[in-house]
Amino acid sequence: MRQFWKSEDSAVRITITTASCWLVLLIMTCSAGSQTASSQAIAKTPRGFVTDFYKWYTPKTLRENATAAWNLAIKYKSSIFSRELAQLLREDSAAQAKCNELIGLDFDPFLATQDSAEHYQVGAVIRRSNAYRAEIYRLDGGKRSKKPDVIAEFMQKDGHWFFINFHYPDGGDLLTMLREPATPCTVPRSIKK
Repeated sequence: MRQFWKSEDSAVRITITTASCWLVLLIMTCSAGSQTASSQAIAKTPRGFVTDFYKWYTPKTLRENATAAWNLAIKYKSSIFSRELAQLLREDSAAQAKCNELIGLDFDPFLATQDSAEHYQVGAVIRRSNAYRAEIYRLDGGKRSKKPDVIAEFMQKDGHWFFINFHYPDGGDLLTMLREPATPCTVPRSIKK
């Protein structure tokens, strides 16, 4: 009889411990869920989507490393680019990786510069048909450039936002540039064995 009570007492302690763990987990999940929900709500607006991307992306452009920031964007955030844009950027990078001379993009395609600023600001966001265009301005010393550095074109489909092109103020756009025939490589990288 005594053995039975010990076993039941253990079961009660285990049940209380299990319930306590579940309660703590539930509280943590609800807390994290409310933070995620508010950040998702921001990202569900056109301005929020673009702002979130540039907040994530700009610091990567300031790092001193061998990987171009746009390659990191395609690697880690490929779902926020149209399939065509992501594929063309991958092809440009792959071709450049095989060549010792510059044959691909020679500027940051999302900022339209070779030297990025520390901060960028989203200006006007305009809807055109089923897509949006957002003006992106560089901030230098807290002062915004007079005209947009780049105009990001993006859309939403099935609740998912993604970029479809980047337009440059002096004319041209990223998709047109990437669709042009590649410059042939005359100085290929040597293959290390």
